[in-house]
Amino acid sequence: MLHWGRNSVIVALILQPERPLPGQSARLYPTPLDFICFAAFAQVTARRKLLCAWLARLKKIAKFCDGFGVLPLALPVPSACILPNAKATTVVPVVKAVSTISKEVFIMLRRSWTVCAMTALLFGGTAAAQQPGTLLLGGFGQYTKFDDALQLEDEIGVGGRVGAYFAPNWNLEAENSYTRPEQLGAGQAGKPKIWYGPVSARIRYSFPFAGLAAFHVGAGGVLTSYAGSEPDDPTPQELRDLQANARGYNYGVEGNVGFTFGLGAFSVRVDGIADYMPNGGRIGGTSNAIYESHTNLRAQAGLEFRPNIASLFGGGSMMNESLAPWAPMMWFDDLGSDWALPGMLELGVFGQYTKFDENAPGFPKDGIGYGGRVGVFLSDPRFQVEGDGQYTPGLEREQSIASLRNSEINYSTFALRMNYNIPLASRAQFILGLGGVRTNYKAEGVSTTSRDFTFNYGVSGLAGLRFGIANRVALRVDGIAEYMKDTENLNLIGRAGLSLLVGGARREAMCTYAGLENIPASSPQCVPPPPPPPPVTVAMCPHPGLGHLTAADPACLAPTGVVVDTAKITGPIYFDFDKSDIRPDAAATLDAKVPWLQANPGMRIRIEGNADERGSDEYNLALGQRRAAAAKRYLVEKGIDAGRFDLVSYGEERPVCTEQTEECWQRNRRDDFVIVTVGTDMIVVPPGGEE
Repeated sequence: MLHWGRNSVIVALILQPERPLPGQSARLYPTPLDFICFAAFAQVTARRKLLCAWLARLKKIAKFCDGFGVLPLALPVPSACILPNAKATTVVPVVKAVSTISKEVFIMLRRSWTVCAMTALLFGGTAAAQQPGTLLLGGFGQYTKFDDALQLEDEIGVGGRVGAYFAPNWNLEAENSYTRPEQLGAGQAGKPKIWYGPVSARIRYSFPFAGLAAFHVGAGGVLTSYAGSEPDDPTPQELRDLQANARGYNYGVEGNVGFTFGLGAFSVRVDGIADYMPNGGRIGGTSNAIYESHTNLRAQAGLEFRPNIASLFGGGSMMNESLAPWAPMMWFDDLGSDWALPGMLELGVFGQYTKFDENAPGFPKDGIGYGGRVGVFLSDPRFQVEGDGQYTPGLEREQSIASLRNSEINYSTFALRMNYNIPLASRAQFILGLGGVRTNYKAEGVSTTSRDFTFNYGVSGLAGLRFGIANRVALRVDGIAEYMKDTENLNLIGRAGLSLLVGGARREAMCTYAGLENIPASSPQCVPPPPPPPPVTVAMCPHPGLGHLTAADPACLAPTGVVVDTAKITGPIYFDFDKSDIRPDAAATLDAKVPWLQANPGMRIRIEGNADERGSDEYNLALGQRRAAAAKRYLVEKGIDAGRFDLVSYGEERPVCTEQTEECWQRNRRDDFVIVTVGTDMIVVPPGGEE
C-alpha cells in the first residue's frame, strides 16, 4: 500500500480479470508484481526526470475512499509491465470487508506503510538473509492501541531494540519503548500522564523475497508496566495523584509480524505487535475498577542498522574466508580449539545473591534469587550481546514503613549488555560487560499515599569468568553492579551458574586447487588436477663413439665383427631345496637382466625351471614351473612386459651335474634363461652393460 496524505494506491494479492457488472468493462486487480516492475523500471531509468514524472502522475491520479469501500483507481502501466490482454490504463476496484479490529490496525499502520513502501521503491535495497553473528540496532516510532479495559488514551511513543542473528534468517532481539498515555478512568481526568514502558524479548524468523525486502514473524515474552510520574520530593497532592493510577505491571506473551526493506547497512522496518497479558489489576481512580486479561496492539516503523563488528574492531577473517559460504549448522558438535563461534548461543541458569543499597525502594534486606540468561556471540566472537532476567522473591524489609503494611518485597530485573570476552586460556575467558537494566520492586500492601510497585531504569556493569568444564558446557561466575539514577541506589550482585553453548557458524574450507578456489573443499568437484605425464626416457645408442645418438637412430649400428656378451641375459639363478623363493643372490642376477631387457624391447625370453633328482617326477615338474613363474613375476614387477616371457619346466630331466652331492644338487636347482627372439638385427647393449 502506498500513501500520500489521504491518497492511496491499494494492491490486491491476485492480478486477474474480474467478471464485469452490467454496463461495465472488464477490470484487473494489480499484484505485488506491479511494485517489482515499477522498481525495476525506476532503477534502469537513467533519467531522474522520467522517474519524477511517474511519481507525480501516480500522486495525481491516486484516489482514496475512507471506510475501505469501492476504490476506483486509474493506474498507468509502463509498456514493459503490461500483461497480455491488458490495457495500459485499467480501472482497479478493491472491495474490502474488514472487522473493526482489522480496520483499526490498518489505520494505525497507514502512515508507516507510506514511508516504508516509497523508500523501498526509490532505493531498492536488498533484504538478504543475515549472517550468523550480525548485530542488529534499531530505533522506531510506535502507536499503541490500548485494551479498552485499561481506560488509557491511544498514544504515540518511541523505542529501541537490540538483537543478533544466531543462524541464517534467525535472530533474537529485545526492545523497550516509552509512551505517555492519558488516563481515562473515573476520577483520573486531568491527572498526570502515566509511563507505559513494555519490555519485550522475542525470537524472529525472516523470509526474504523479491531481492528487495523480507517478511518476518516472531514470538516471545513481554513485561508491560503502567506507572505514574514520580517526583524526587512529591507533595501530598502529587502523592494522591499518583495513587489515582493503581495499574501495575503484567507479564505476558506477544506475536510479531512485519516487513524489512533493505537499504544496504540500514533497513526500514515496519512491525505489527500484539501483546497478550493473561493477568489483570486495578485501574485506580474513584471507581477503582478491575481489569482482567487484556491485549494491546502496537504498530512500529523505524530504521535498523546492522554494523559488521568484525570489520569495525579488526577481529574479522581474511577476505577469502569471509567470502566462503557457511557450513551446515551443527548445534552440538565438538568445538575443538574454538572457544566461541559467530552466532553461537549461550543459554544459562544461575543463582544470585543481591546486596541492596540502603536507598533501594522499599528498603529490602539482602537476599538470594535465581534467573537465566541468553547471549549471542557476534561476527567477532570476542563481542557478545547478552540479556538476562532474575527473580528474588520474599525479601524482608530493613525498616517498617508507616505508609505500607510490613509486607515482603518481590524483586526482579531485566538487563541487556554488550560483553567483551578476553581469552585467558583455551577454555577460560574473562568477561567485561556494560548495558542497561530495569529493576522492579513489588509489595502486596498499599496505603492512601503509596502504591505496591515501582520500577527504575539504570546502568549495569559486569565482570566475570567463564570456565569450560566439558564440550559446550561452561561454569560462569559474575559480579554485577547496577546503579539507578532516579533512586540513587547501587545494588551489588554475585552470580554463579552453568552455561550451555549451542550452535555457532563455521565457514566452509575452500578448495585450494588452482582454478577451483571458489567452491568448498567438501564439494565433489574439488579434486586435484591429474598429474603431468612422466617424461619420456629416450634410450641412447650404446655403441662406443655413438652415445650422442638415440638407440632408434638408423646410424646406431654395432661395429662390424663385434660379438655381444649375452651372459647377463642368459645367466641362471639358483634356489634352495624344495623352494621357489627368489634368494638375494638370485635377485641381484635378475636385476642385472632388467636394463638389457629394457634396451631390447622386442626380445623374448624362455624361462626354464629345473629341480634336483630328489622327489617324484610329477612333484619336480610342478616345482620347476613354480620357480620359472617366480622369476617371471620378479621381472614383471620391475616393469618388463609379461608377454615377453615363455615358461617351461623340465623338472629333474636336464641336470648339469649327476654326482650325489649337495654342491651338485644346488647346481641343478635353477632357472635357465634362453633368448627366443631378439626382435631387431642385433642386440642393443645398455649403458654400462659391457662393464
